[in-house]
Amino acid sequence: MNALRPAARIARIGLLATVLAVSASACSFGNGEGSIGSLIHVHDGWVTIRGRNDTSAHIKANGDLRIAGKAVALTPAQRALTMQYYAQVQATLHDGIETGKAGAAMAASVIGTVFSGLARGDTRDIDRKANAQAAKIEGHVARICDDMQAIQTTQNQLAAQLAAFAPYTVIDDRRVGECRSGLHDH
Repeated sequence: MNALRPAARIARIGLLATVLAVSASACSFGNGEGSIGSLIHVHDGWVTIRGRNDTSAHIKANGDLRIAGKAVALTPAQRALTMQYYAQVQATLHDGIETGKAGAAMAASVIGTVFSGLARGDTRDIDRKANAQAAKIEGHVARICDDMQAIQTTQNQLAAQLAAFAPYTVIDDRRVGECRSGLHDH
């Protein structure tokens, strides 16, 4: 049974990665819709950010911004930031999907390796194969953390240029730090 402990640990890493991708970063995506946690949503071509003041900001791919239901006039620099923000949210959702797929593939691979090793009576390969799979997942999760960092940077730049956007700076150091610490908790 001791030979299964490393594989079980690696399987937990895969589960952590999948959970991180789907909940901590909380990416879900389908039919052009998705969310990052309960803070940022994509629906009908808009990115919606639920602000700290119980209102929402909405950004379209072309950079249009609406705050609390009202269109906001933007300078070209501000519009470039809203377009960048939109693209970064889309990238995060895409990376979340890819991480979930990789996590599912890893789980299937590790389970197959465990059963195969047990059937052959040779479990020496389990840890090596599981660690190789876990390294792939960590790369996917790291991309999500990088995406969140990019969103944080862009939202902060936008808030510095447009005070009305300040309540919508919802990705903070704590959230990015939690994402990154998840890479090292196993």
